[in-house]
Amino acid sequence: MISPTGLGIRGQDKWGNGRYGAPRGDKPHKGSDFICVPGQEVVSPINGVFVRIKIPYAEPVKGVFFSGVLLRGNGYDVTMFYLEPLKAKVRMPVKKGEVIGIAQDLRIKYDEITPHIHLEFSSINPELFINLP
Repeated sequence: MISPTGLGIRGQDKWGNGRYGAPRGDKPHKGSDFICVPGQEVVSPINGVFVRIKIPYAEPVKGVFFSGVLLRGNGYDVTMFYLEPLKAKVRMPVKKGEVIGIAQDLRIKYDEITPHIHLEFSSINPELFINLP
């Protein structure tokens, strides 16, 4: 797996920390936030299939619809938010490092947050980790 932005993980800012497991109210952060520059190209972190577009918020924020993607590869799903997906890639195979979207500016919703792409593993095939008879 590679960084979808070529940059590291978001550190502490006004809205918290972007590391996996960081506190998020009464539960831990379920993903990792990769720093981005709004408008930059975002790449697939894995070899797999661009399954569908995902929407993190039901309503637009100040006229902007935030979006993301669901990728599937090697027995697991990867969800990424805060990028405008390239619609031509939907239901197509993608290679690790291939451009799949453009970073959105999350500061529209959360002032003073470090712009980032949220990435999480949304499901993992347990058979990958078990020696089956």
